[in-house]
Amino acid sequence: MKRFFLNPLLKGAMVVLPILITVWILWASFVWLNGMGISALTALNLEQFIFPASGLIIMLVVLLIVGLLFQFSLFSWLYQRMETALLKFPLVKTLYGAVKDLANMFDNSHHKSQQVALVDMSEQGLGLAVGIITTDNIPKVIKDNCEHPDELVTVYLPMSYMVGGYTVLLPKSKVKPMDWTFEKAMRYALTAGVSQEKNEDESLL
Repeated sequence: MKRFFLNPLLKGAMVVLPILITVWILWASFVWLNGMGISALTALNLEQFIFPASGLIIMLVVLLIVGLLFQFSLFSWLYQRMETALLKFPLVKTLYGAVKDLANMFDNSHHKSQQVALVDMSEQGLGLAVGIITTDNIPKVIKDNCEHPDELVTVYLPMSYMVGGYTVLLPKSKVKPMDWTFEKAMRYALTAGVSQEKNEDESLL
């Protein structure tokens, strides 16, 4: 019974569910953007321009225009001033900061200066861990409370099966940089090593 029914059922679920979830997330995103665009057209009394997927097209054009405008320093400066004003409100700061950090995870240009590393945590009984060296610039308030601040680097340790992790300050001697892309390292860490290419294990050696 298990061999002829349960095992094929589980195998089918493992194949189909990731596809369905991915399609659902993409579809829900498109529907949400399309709804926002249609709401904008309705608010501007431009119902004559509404047609299937018109809202999605409008939102994509708006996003493209915003991206192009940020090529100019003036708009970047205005955005930074607005962001600074928003961050003065505690609740907005928490929500906005969390959403922005999540978005930055998918920004390839944001990861160019970040180095994947193998972290030695044997002294803590945790063996080796995959981490991301986010920066070697330690805040002054931390430097003032450390004996050897110049020997420290900031390392992000992602947690498996969830968007989260720990930010730790470690001696450079405990951190070994690796020639590994941010995307592959995050996928490996977030899925506890389950999701990786067949020859991926050779790059870890």
